[in-house]
Amino acid sequence: MLDERTAEALRAVRDEASRSGKRASFALHREDSHLMRIGNSSVSLSTSEKLTRLDVRVVEGRREGTHTHVGELSGPEQVRELLGVAVEKTAAAREKSFEPLLEEVEEPVDEQDQFDAGLAGLDPAHKTTVYGRVFETVGRDYVYSGAWSSGSIELFLISTSNDLEVYHRGTDQQFSVVLKHPGKEWELRSEGTGWRAADVTAEQASAELGGLTGLYESRPGRRIEPGSYTVIFGPSAIADLLQMAAFSGFHGRLYEEKRSWTASSTIGEVILGDNITITDDPEDDLTFRHRFDMGGRRRRCYPVVERGAISGFFYDLSTSAKFGRRPTGHDTRSPSLVMACGDGPGDPLVAVSSRKGPVLHVPALHYTNMPNVSEGTFTGSSRFNATLVEDGRTVCPLFSSRVTDDLPRLFRSVSVIAPEAVSVNLSNTYERRAPVAFSVPSYIVAEEVRITDCAESF
Repeated sequence: MLDERTAEALRAVRDEASRSGKRASFALHREDSHLMRIGNSSVSLSTSEKLTRLDVRVVEGRREGTHTHVGELSGPEQVRELLGVAVEKTAAAREKSFEPLLEEVEEPVDEQDQFDAGLAGLDPAHKTTVYGRVFETVGRDYVYSGAWSSGSIELFLISTSNDLEVYHRGTDQQFSVVLKHPGKEWELRSEGTGWRAADVTAEQASAELGGLTGLYESRPGRRIEPGSYTVIFGPSAIADLLQMAAFSGFHGRLYEEKRSWTASSTIGEVILGDNITITDDPEDDLTFRHRFDMGGRRRRCYPVVERGAISGFFYDLSTSAKFGRRPTGHDTRSPSLVMACGDGPGDPLVAVSSRKGPVLHVPALHYTNMPNVSEGTFTGSSRFNATLVEDGRTVCPLFSSRVTDDLPRLFRSVSVIAPEAVSVNLSNTYERRAPVAFSVPSYIVAEEVRITDCAESF
């Protein structure tokens, strides 16, 4: 819970600014983070940090200024000084071609339903124990690496637009362990996520890695020729594809500036397969729920694509002000994208049992990029856990293969979608803590996917 002393200091200065005619917002971000890295089967880094940031923003006509303070707040006097700095920056700023919008809380929100005290105070010794159990269970003959980020965040936002306020407190974790064969060089990876301490277990990671080591140990890897293939994409790969599609196709600024692959399309137009439905849903428990954005907008389920047709684009405050659009609640570093499940069989091997020729099973994509955003062209390598499937059976490991295709074409080629959803963590641990998790089907099957290169090794 946000301490009342800090909250009262922010409210007091907000009220003073409002009475004096200033237009200002105060956004508090507090995090308690721990990161452990594993290298060469031992702990290579274990670090923690507690940070408080206050972003003060002032809007005056077509000018705006922002000042960020890092550190705890001593009281209203300090907040008043920080507001003064933001006011000075605003006066010195160059006028924009449009009048910026000020943050405005639409309705009060106090959400703490994804906060777990056990995860917030997770002992680093617990992490070493979990990793140790994985090493012992799967085998000490391999070399292990990985990372485990965990922690909590608090968000608090008020502005001079009104006297409403929003507050969020939550916990999150992102776990990974990579197994590498010391001689054959192949790598396997297991990932975990969740907002409860119990969401990541050694048993789950051991089962995933152990289920593949037998195949990789007993069967040589195979190189395929470049061409078009039926591909089973796993949840990690789907989440990456969804993230790239959302950024390059449905970001309001790219769309308005005609730089997105949807630039020539309109609301209601069918651009993807009729089995593709995508929403941004902060009520989905497989995501890290944030029911408001840092523009103060109340976030609810927001349709993006419905049965292949465009339903909406993401408009943050800046884009909305510049292009005269209504903000959609997307001033957030924590989107909750959800791809709807389908009616395919639970087992992906059953879904491709009738396919003739080789089928690629690509659980995850690595080294992803978008060489042409306006065409929706993406590229990524299979690298981890990839296998070759023939006649509905997994026959051997797959050498590192590169997928280079267009997102709209790929999402039109999806023939089967799994009936169950899983959570995939896409958080960036290099900036301020902002947990991101998507809810995606456990697999999809896409036809005629372009494989542009396949290495002769893993």
